[in-house]
Amino acid sequence: MTPSRHPVAEVLRERAASGSRADGNRVALVLEGGGMRGVVSAGMTAGIERLGLSGCFDLVVGSSAGALNAAALLAGVAGPAAAAYHGPLASREFINPARLLVGRPALDVRFVLAMASTDLDQDRHERTLNSDSPLHTVALDVDTAETVEFTGMRTKEELWDVLLATTRMPWVGGDPVQIGGRRFLDGALVCPIPIDTAFSNGATHVLALQTRPYGVPRSTGSRVAERLIARRLARLNPDLVPLWHGRVAAYEALVADIARRSEHPEGAPFVLGLRPPAGTPVVAQLERRSAVLLRAATDAQQLVEDELGSSLVTR
Repeated sequence: MTPSRHPVAEVLRERAASGSRADGNRVALVLEGGGMRGVVSAGMTAGIERLGLSGCFDLVVGSSAGALNAAALLAGVAGPAAAAYHGPLASREFINPARLLVGRPALDVRFVLAMASTDLDQDRHERTLNSDSPLHTVALDVDTAETVEFTGMRTKEELWDVLLATTRMPWVGGDPVQIGGRRFLDGALVCPIPIDTAFSNGATHVLALQTRPYGVPRSTGSRVAERLIARRLARLNPDLVPLWHGRVAAYEALVADIARRSEHPEGAPFVLGLRPPAGTPVVAQLERRSAVLLRAATDAQQLVEDELGSSLVTR
């Protein structure tokens, strides 16, 4: 496959070749999540890491599971973090819908953050905090129904709070996360692919890692789940309900804008969206089958290596 000649791909290759970011550009990496579908952007970051492009970004922006993947990339463990999706994360310790029956969250993101192994060491959180490329993430303020951006975290505790906030899916994730006396929910409710956050921070070039394949629109859940979540949000703040009901249309408009910018790079800010090709199976939000997750991660990594230049791969 011929590597992309898009301006975003070109500036990344030039930075990798020169070993410098002193080119007058401001390059951002933006990651979509989607629960266990975040395995796709995790696999993509593994490809970025393997290509030696991790240090080519001036800022890294993630929402929901995309924020977890962003933190892993900045810590230098994108590969092991992608592998964790089809390993420890595919277990009932992390994801167990049956817990909802006893009033406990189905997803336990603290399990992910506390996980430690030879490849995913606990010191990775410190490396995320000390990275030359700052982590930016977003969450939904429950009381104002507005997006809040978080960056500049100084301690592991602050980092964990922010990552818990941006991944706190309503109902299945548990109660809102409190930070500084405010309550927060999953950033993907309002910023599933937070390219606007990259723009507001001066990005001239944005690489957006998307987790839904071409031709696959965002859809709602079951009628029962939709009603349950809407009721839960209404109790928290009635202004959240229109955001919930309007999330599909807002997402499709965002994806269309990324596609337009990717296909017609007429001027800064340039945006290149990478997503699985049409016909690729969609990973479910609560997927636990290891084989499905392994294939998704492997294919996503190969996609990035093909698009950004296999000649850069360090063997």
